[in-house]
Amino acid sequence: MTSLLLEELYKKYKIAELTYGTIHDKLGDAYEEFCVTILSDDENLQKAKQNIKPANLDYEVYLSILNCCGITDFTDIKEICATSKIPHRQTRGLSKTDVIITVIYNNGNEKKIAMSCKQSYVPKMAFAEFDVETICCEVGISDERLKALMLKHQTDKSAKYFTTEEKAELRKLLEPIRENFVRWVITGSPEKNPTDIVYPTVIVKFRLKKPANRFDIKVDNGDLSLTSFGAVTVEDYIHSIIYDKKGNVKNGGFGTGLAWTYATGSGGFKIQFKA
Repeated sequence: MTSLLLEELYKKYKIAELTYGTIHDKLGDAYEEFCVTILSDDENLQKAKQNIKPANLDYEVYLSILNCCGITDFTDIKEICATSKIPHRQTRGLSKTDVIITVIYNNGNEKKIAMSCKQSYVPKMAFAEFDVETICCEVGISDERLKALMLKHQTDKSAKYFTTEEKAELRKLLEPIRENFVRWVITGSPEKNPTDIVYPTVIVKFRLKKPANRFDIKVDNGDLSLTSFGAVTVEDYIHSIIYDKKGNVKNGGFGTGLAWTYATGSGGFKIQFKA
């Protein structure tokens, strides 16, 4: 999947020159700017008003994102703009929102949409990494046994020392808050309909080609090129994480569907969640 804009952004952020350990943040910057640029492009809006079908990647991503946001009729829209300048959360932490889309209608009304932008060349992407105290505070976990089991996982850096009974107990204790827990991991809030723009309601995911050699990334040879993308509402994404195609709760992540792990340097002090 090719885009002249993405090619220019890869050059701007010097993606081909970066090492494996430093490339993730710059890829994030590149794809956030990609989304901001195409969403703010009036030419794309004019095409959408005329109901023109996608003939290039940029416009295809544009329509996919806005359709996911519930915007399918563009006739009454005066302007669409986007920004990656996001306010901090009240806790001073970073927002899970990466791009704020503002839709301005002909009658003067405005609609703001908070979007998370994720890109990766690995199957599961990291969404959150916190210590258990912070997790319990933000999710609203007061059960001391649940907290103790999570602390054990954090300290041990996995569930390898859990007994079968402890694994089953952790799964059972998480069950009543399962969706709120996953929602917090994905958005930073356990609330289903957050009003604050710092909590995203839409996610766009860009899947990249995995480098042949992670220590010798050569973008010009096709490594890290875009292979697929998709936009989805947060609620639909949460459902796909927790449940399989038959509607059964997945076994992974103690019934949450998340991968519980840790980032290099944070083992024993924080839990990282991937989806």
